[in-house]
Amino acid sequence: MERGHKMFGKRTALFIFLTMVFIGNIFAADTVRFTLEITGINVNQGQLYIKIYSNDRDYRNDISYAAYVLGSASQRIVHSFDILEGEYLIALFQDTNNNGKLDTNFLGFPREPVGLSNYSGGIPGGFNKQKIPINNNSNRVTINMGRV
Repeated sequence: MERGHKMFGKRTALFIFLTMVFIGNIFAADTVRFTLEITGINVNQGQLYIKIYSNDRDYRNDISYAAYVLGSASQRIVHSFDILEGEYLIALFQDTNNNGKLDTNFLGFPREPVGLSNYSGGIPGGFNKQKIPINNNSNRVTINMGRV
């Protein structure tokens, strides 16, 4: 009986190991090393708040997929991170008065420097207009900070 018990233990261990490898391969989605370059930063005038949105509903409800806070020690900052392949909208602002939020005027326009992915001027569009693909072929973007 002891011999059978040891054999069962080895088979169980092998089964568990193979199952974990199989499950790991199923759930190991394609991640990409993504590089975000931010330019036009007001040096040492408040932290940069970065939010990454993965869909329109979350963007409208301000539920970010990922968020980062970076210092502003240079006019240009490069930040890299791992992210699942997909389409994302990247929004950021520089908190020049250090109150932890984006201040706006009575019309809702930002009073602090902002940046947005796929932005070419004018009034920004929604998620579908501002989203960018992130994959192995498109894994770097530059966003310039400015005022709207």
